[in-house]
Amino acid sequence: MEFIYLLVYDGGEWEDITIFLSKEDGINESLKNPKGRVEVFSKTDKSGYSPTYNYYKNGVYIQKS
Repeated sequence: MEFIYLLVYDGGEWEDITIFLSKEDGINESLKNPKGRVEVFSKTDKSGYSPTYNYYKNGVYIQKS
């Protein structure tokens, strides 16, 4: 997987985060939860994922980098 998507609620705690493995699921969840945002993480060259600082908010892609 090149990207993963994390649903983050404003003011939420880490245990409130939900991980999605497909872009479509992340977008759909951002539409269902307009007060939250779905952060996009990209796979690193080593192991793990790092933040892209881009996200979906209410189904709209917001590019910060």
